[in-house]
Amino acid sequence: MQSAQSIIQLGLKLLKEGKLEANELESYREAFSILDIDVSAPLKLAGLKSVFSDFSTTSDSVAKYFKPVPLEKPFVINYPVDVEPSCDFSGVKPPNCDESHALTALEKYGTFVSVASVDSIGSVVHSQTPLYDLFKTAAAIHDCLKTGEGDEKFLLVGCDFSGIQDTVYTITSKGALKTLRARSFMLELLTEHIVTEILEAVDSDRHAIIYSGGGGFSLLLSNSLATIEKIMKYRKSINDWALDEFVGRLFIAIDVLPFAKQKFVDEGCFQELRQTQSDNLDRLKRTKFSDQLALLFDPKMPEQLTVRTECQITRRDDLDDSQMRDMHSGDRMDKVNKNEEGHVWVSESCFRQFHIGDQLIGAKSIVRTEKVLMEKHFDDKAYFKFPDINWSEKSRIESKGYVYYYIVKTECSDQNVWRLNDWSGQRTILFANYVRKCSDLSPYAQNKELELANEGREEKVQLKDIQTNTASFAGLAASSTGADLIGALRMDVDDMGDKFSKVKTLAELASKSRILNLFFKIYLTQICNANLCAHFSPLDILEKNYTKKNEYGENKGRNVSVIYAGGDDLFIIGAWDDTTELAFDIQKCFHQFTGGDFKSRKNEIWATISGGLTLHHPKFPLYQMARISGEAEHAAKNDKDFKKDDVKKNRIGLFHDDAKEQRKLKMQNPERYMLSMTWDLGNTFLLPLMKTYYDCGKLKEQDGRQVMEIDKFSYQTIEKWFAVIEKYLESHKLYLPTMARVMKQVEENPKMDRAVFIRLFGLLYTNEESKKNWISHLHIALNWISYLRRTK
Repeated sequence: MQSAQSIIQLGLKLLKEGKLEANELESYREAFSILDIDVSAPLKLAGLKSVFSDFSTTSDSVAKYFKPVPLEKPFVINYPVDVEPSCDFSGVKPPNCDESHALTALEKYGTFVSVASVDSIGSVVHSQTPLYDLFKTAAAIHDCLKTGEGDEKFLLVGCDFSGIQDTVYTITSKGALKTLRARSFMLELLTEHIVTEILEAVDSDRHAIIYSGGGGFSLLLSNSLATIEKIMKYRKSINDWALDEFVGRLFIAIDVLPFAKQKFVDEGCFQELRQTQSDNLDRLKRTKFSDQLALLFDPKMPEQLTVRTECQITRRDDLDDSQMRDMHSGDRMDKVNKNEEGHVWVSESCFRQFHIGDQLIGAKSIVRTEKVLMEKHFDDKAYFKFPDINWSEKSRIESKGYVYYYIVKTECSDQNVWRLNDWSGQRTILFANYVRKCSDLSPYAQNKELELANEGREEKVQLKDIQTNTASFAGLAASSTGADLIGALRMDVDDMGDKFSKVKTLAELASKSRILNLFFKIYLTQICNANLCAHFSPLDILEKNYTKKNEYGENKGRNVSVIYAGGDDLFIIGAWDDTTELAFDIQKCFHQFTGGDFKSRKNEIWATISGGLTLHHPKFPLYQMARISGEAEHAAKNDKDFKKDDVKKNRIGLFHDDAKEQRKLKMQNPERYMLSMTWDLGNTFLLPLMKTYYDCGKLKEQDGRQVMEIDKFSYQTIEKWFAVIEKYLESHKLYLPTMARVMKQVEENPKMDRAVFIRLFGLLYTNEESKKNWISHLHIALNWISYLRRTK
């Protein structure tokens, strides 16, 4: 531990002074040599080549570099640039800090800067690993070399959660959005909790974390029999707890894999090692709860015998009265008449999650404690509790053996505090904390929120009482233009498993995982808030003016809430038109962040991203929204434009639904009716067409809502365009004469502007190679304009 701390301090010294002499690193030569860093000569600060640059394959690709900046608020997306930055590293020079904050400070200032060394022939060698990951990983390796037992001194610990979607999304509509965000955060925090318990039990520290997030983690620990026994014991107890808490929906697979130093050195061995652990975790997930078979087969009768007294969020009926509370008042079921009108009964954990959903808005810190606190600055309703390393079934019965985590809206200085998206303390936890409050919505939508809040209540609340509450599905849907619909957006990086299977070193794995996590947890919030940076403007076809400043000088942002984002995927709920535009913003920023050039599109990026967007009534079951949008994303990843073409990912499926899917399956030529498109076609055809359609009308206010009024062509014209699509599906090229007749009628409309018609004609009556097969996607734009015209 002390030697590891010394390596971290050397990393900070390198940031401060710009150079480390060889003699300062001599004691750690072996650890750095495993990372291919020669410390026989001085180390110097150097610009960081993008960690995604090594996958560029095109001849005209140019190495890109991150700007040397610290991780600090206000966050600005650090897109890599074509030119190596200057040698001015003054912006990443850390202040003096105590040892307990050293690793966090190293991450804050050492994420976007690297090192350079001189090899045996005098050439300067630049590392492509961030300085933070380099020194942190060297510290973990050095620990293993010093304290590991036997020939296999290293222990690779892997964890993967199974059943995340069932755990998070299988809830009813009662307080769904705030509960959903709380459950999503709960899994993020549970991951951090398990890591902390293991590290404390084996006397290690956070430098041993290779990655954490996306429903799992990986650690590098010193191998010993005692360490393995402690982890295996905790694996059983944490799943005993998970089986009871989540009724078998969530399983936590943990694997330990000892290995020798040679696995780092020999080419391909580290990849084989990771594949072995991945196979072990898959095997555990296929036989989940095998250690809890006695509990699984212990029959239990329902405790709650009516649908009114079962948990109204998860529908659990196996909890007794003492474990149930009224969702709003907090009254315990065993203290009142449970059959009395007006109660909304939920489980103890769901009660806390319901209130945590609102507490997460503006939260700054997470306090970890081993006892329930009732102090002023803690909300006794807003906390999570997880089992500690010594937890057992006996602990559950006696209500002992738990660790409590409180959500706090102030910056605490206690040593057991995690700062939320903030590197100024001892520990940091990242969370995509973009959410809409009721006060962020339009007056029409706020009235919808008020109606919902007073539903079934005898004592009515006022609008001022709900301003800081998390916006509901109804409020977000009412913020849409046209139809009051919810957009459910799922996006996922393509072929991520294949990309990471090619990772050759521990430090590369750590850096790629962490910087991807940075994009999906920190930068995604900026994108939702219309801060795309690098002179990018948010897509704003409907002129909602997302960058308009509020009273605090912040962008108005989009009417969406991030449910989950991390690792390599995301799930966002919001007004259907906002989520549609947001999907294109996210892809544009991800493309630029991973090494592409959105304007020239010359550079090949490290990875592409695909997504699916589905539209739903705000009262549609949440788990179905998650399922169907997941199916849309899956369909986009497996779609292809032409019958004999290979599947091409890097696509978006907009307004996907089962009816369209079934229609396509019945077609003789299904490739003529596309449910998804490449992002390139979306940018060259779909978005210009959507903008042109918008220019054919104007927005008007109706009953407090914004709807689209088309005045340059009639609703019947939209139906005729749908008929053109039908003609194309039947006879391929013969649709063009029909299209010509429709366009002639549009041109003759006295309200049609000549310039707008020329643009429309160029998009709809074309054989350009760049828009090849465009008519197969025309129905997407027609659906878009149809939804905008709807008045409810």
